[in-house]
Amino acid sequence: MVPPQTFPYRECTWHIEDSTSERWLMALERTGTENVRRRLAQTDAGSRGSIVVGTETSVTIGFAEEWLAWRDRIKAEHDVERHERQIWWTRTAALAACAAAASAAIGWSWTILHK
Repeated sequence: MVPPQTFPYRECTWHIEDSTSERWLMALERTGTENVRRRLAQTDAGSRGSIVVGTETSVTIGFAEEWLAWRDRIKAEHDVERHERQIWWTRTAALAACAAAASAAIGWSWTILHK
């Protein structure tokens, strides 16, 4: 399944209205996951509380947490896909090396037997 490229804020528990969620989303994207994570670590408030993110003075903590969880899932899925591609190419290279070694051994044997 290909994940959506934009956070599905309309499905977020903390979605209020499109314009507000879009502003929050833009502020979160501009700020970046690590900075948002640091900002969340600085507060003791619950999910209903709010934090300052970039130019937005009251982003709901729950919205930011759901956005971070979504970004983490996307990253994990990309990491799995990259790892699977890496395994595939490693196997392909190993098979190619085995085929080359077998060809060399057959050629060497052929040369020894016919001289």
